[in-house]
Amino acid sequence: MREEIIRRTEQFLREKLAPMEQYEDIGRRAMDYRIEHSLRVANIGREIALREGFDEEKCVVACILHDVGYAIKYTEREDFRNHGRYGAEIARPFLSELGYSELEVAEMCYGIAIHVDDKADFEGERTPLALTVGDADNIDRLDVYRLYENLHFKDYVNLSIKDQKAYCDKHLAGLTRLRAMEFGTVTATELWREKIDYRLGFIGKLNAQIENSSIDKLLR
Repeated sequence: MREEIIRRTEQFLREKLAPMEQYEDIGRRAMDYRIEHSLRVANIGREIALREGFDEEKCVVACILHDVGYAIKYTEREDFRNHGRYGAEIARPFLSELGYSELEVAEMCYGIAIHVDDKADFEGERTPLALTVGDADNIDRLDVYRLYENLHFKDYVNLSIKDQKAYCDKHLAGLTRLRAMEFGTVTATELWREKIDYRLGFIGKLNAQIENSSIDKLLR
């Protein structure tokens, strides 16, 4: 994997996302988070590529650029769903400038395009590399940082015991359903279930502690 290519790709992402800092309703932290998330996704993609035996560099580059579509300020919910397709359009000329072949660019762009809702606005092949872009994104969204973030934005600590318990019950039910998902590679499926199992354990223990915070359990 060529360091120069990875650094150029990160810099391209930063330049494209820089306008986010000026959006009054988004701000600097949102831009920083999007870059940090993209680099985490790239690290997950790299692990999958190495374990599955396909091109590490191309996978990392595609993963770094998977959210470059946020260079556009969206106002409608449907626009957000299109950010993968917009991102592929933004990324395509840059990937060509990096020296990748037309077929390589097409594969990377297809992965970027489909990572949101599994749809692209151009023909492409669902290769392991293309599928890994979305798989790595989903894996990061179920990892520890997003768990912390969800609890923070839910203001969990200030909820009533009843509402805390309801949150845990709903979360556990959703996680159990999500665990059955199959991903594009064996490695991605294993990593996904590893993250799900961690979260099931954490939320399960939290739920048990919440139950012990009420007199009701003592009186059963």
